[in-house]
Amino acid sequence: MNIVCVKWGDKFDSFHVNRLYKMVERNLQCDFNFICYTEDANGIDRNIIIQPLPDYLLETWWWKLTLFENPTKVPTIFLDLDVVIQNDITHFKDYCVDDMLCLVKAYWKPYMSKIEKEFDVDINSSIMIWKGDCTDIWNEFSKNPDYYMIKYKGIDRYLYYDMPDKLLYLPKGEAYSRLYGTNKYNYNLYGHDVNRLFFRPDIPVCIFDGHKGGINKPFDNEGYNGFEKYWN
Repeated sequence: MNIVCVKWGDKFDSFHVNRLYKMVERNLQCDFNFICYTEDANGIDRNIIIQPLPDYLLETWWWKLTLFENPTKVPTIFLDLDVVIQNDITHFKDYCVDDMLCLVKAYWKPYMSKIEKEFDVDINSSIMIWKGDCTDIWNEFSKNPDYYMIKYKGIDRYLYYDMPDKLLYLPKGEAYSRLYGTNKYNYNLYGHDVNRLFFRPDIPVCIFDGHKGGINKPFDNEGYNGFEKYWN
């Protein structure tokens, strides 16, 4: 099994890569390779396999699509560097379906508020699970990357609207959002001021998507208070 992450630019550093590696070690009860795709490997744990990012004119989250440039023969799990793994994820490999991509379904978002204006979606690519040939995801994007990067704010929208036949979703109870909620009965509205953060220690993965305090204020480190036990 391959566990992969992507580090580009200065939003994250080696601490975040090493932190994720520690959490995977604790919560994956099978042999695995941990691979980091990055342009800067300084400070990364020597047990982590480094793969250079290809020479493309991409930024931020769009680098994640390069993971689908080639087929993979083994189950592969991508994890964002800001997720927190709280419990065992060994069973995540069971969500692998040949030539399909399994993502997080935002069950805490029972509405689509800005479809026409912002291509709103209720999925999240903080966790991606696949095996086999998903190269059409990359091939379609690479035909006109500037078009997609201008049209969509992130790969979630590209996947949802342009690759719907390739997608499967994690069932309820496998992931929740620290900022936005756990299910349709317990959530914050996207794009609004946030007055609570969510914590569900029974759920395997907490994702740290979105923004805190409104759309113009980045999620800050205060959101991780109390989670240190998962990687220390």
